[in-house]
Amino acid sequence: MERSVLNEYGVIGSLLLEPGLFPQASGLAAEDFALEPLRAVFRVMRRQYGETGSFDALTVRAEAGASCPDVTDELLVRTLETTPTAANLSAYIAAVQEASLGRKLSALGAELLDAELAPTEALNRAQEAIQRMAEQGGTGGEGVYLTDALSGLCDRVERQAEGKAPCVPSGLAGLDRMLGGGYINGGLHIIGARPAVGKSALALQIALNAARAGTKVVYVSLEMDPEDCTARLVANLGGGSAARYMFGGQLSQEEYGRFAEGTSKLSRVPIVFNRRSVFSVRQIEALCFREKPGLLVVDHLGLLAPPEGRLSLYEAATRNSRALKLLALRLDIPVICLCQLNRAAASDRSGDFRATMANLRESGAIEQDADTVLLLHNPPCEGDGPGAPSLLQLWLDKNRRGPTGHTEATFYMATGRIVC
Repeated sequence: MERSVLNEYGVIGSLLLEPGLFPQASGLAAEDFALEPLRAVFRVMRRQYGETGSFDALTVRAEAGASCPDVTDELLVRTLETTPTAANLSAYIAAVQEASLGRKLSALGAELLDAELAPTEALNRAQEAIQRMAEQGGTGGEGVYLTDALSGLCDRVERQAEGKAPCVPSGLAGLDRMLGGGYINGGLHIIGARPAVGKSALALQIALNAARAGTKVVYVSLEMDPEDCTARLVANLGGGSAARYMFGGQLSQEEYGRFAEGTSKLSRVPIVFNRRSVFSVRQIEALCFREKPGLLVVDHLGLLAPPEGRLSLYEAATRNSRALKLLALRLDIPVICLCQLNRAAASDRSGDFRATMANLRESGAIEQDADTVLLLHNPPCEGDGPGAPSLLQLWLDKNRRGPTGHTEATFYMATGRIVC
């Protein structure tokens, strides 16, 4: 069996052994495989992983075999026999990409010879084709030369000069000034607070502001269902009460008017919610793989399913925190994750206690993984009463790319609206 085919078997066999490694192979295209049966298998793996976050040999065999008769039990058994472990998946992927690039270059050479083009035109066509291959395939290894990093930095500076900042603004002016423009792409951004202070309201406000500005948002709430989240957004835009929309019975004429205004403004806002109430980071990744968002919000870290059984809360939070950071880097988007505070902070009811990063619940790894940590404080104010706006202090206690500090916002609890 040719070496290139063995590497293709290695990719498929590794993914059958460890379906959770599929994101590592997501840069491959089905056309990178020389054998049509393996192309069919890889297409099915991509589709099933995108929809469910996993796949297995039986479902892959059934679906791929329906479209390609050469996908047989024997073929999949051979891939598994060829691949005793998934530890070498990255090497198999690199080898498949290299072989695919070689075939494409050979085909390009044959095409140019047959086309009988003028030398200048042939050169231009070759340059265009090679550039496309470089963009699609990624022919390098694991290292990045300084010259390549400098080139990427220059491109980044030019994009910023054109107004294309590598971040997603929160839409809250005071917070964006502290962040240097917004939440940086590829970063893990923590929002922490005691219960009922307003961290979910702040996360929804940021998601709403980003979506109304044109950024697609995936909002994963493990505390509220999509209807509850939507009721809060409608109240935010229309000025009504989310509690009335969800549990208040028949609305008054004025409330119907506000409800209609909110739903009208919200009808085309690109926000996607999770359907399930139990979600793991892997399932979040599958959802993002399908939806291609520009911003991900997770509410909240402590409710994420552990990556494997029999982990302590500390171990699960540590693993999930790191997984979210790696997910942000892979997707190159900001990931905002809400976090509860530990008992010392959560038990204070005087309003005088201001939390610090040491009060983040369960794991010291959160502080390490985070690019920014924003802690909310709701100090008692004279004149506070039902329906009255309250002061919300936003303390940026960690900012990996800039200064720390704090700003003040106004929180309209009745509607969930926050302005800064």
